Amino acid sequence: MGSNWDWSRQQGRRKRIEAELAAHKLSLPFNKDAIPIHSLDGTMQSQFEHGWYSVTAVDIQSRLNGDTTYHDVSRRLDKQFGESRNG
Repeated sequence: MGSNWDWSRQQGRRKRIEAELAAHKLSLPFNKDAIPIHSLDGTMQSQFEHGWYSVTAVDIQSRLNGDTTYHDVSRRLDKQFGESRNG
């Protein structure tokens, strides 16, 4: 896969996450099947769509929780459960 294809796939993930977070912030419904046009080139659009559909509910929930790293998740869970699981 070429670097342009990789870029298009990454753009699909990024745009989907941004769109879902914006919809959540405004309390609007989100239709994952309403994929925006990224490129008129079929291959580039296809890669964008692969990236778009690769976003999971866990990806969205982690962004809503402010979790960007393993340590963010660990700290949040420690606070939530009132304990340290690190040792």
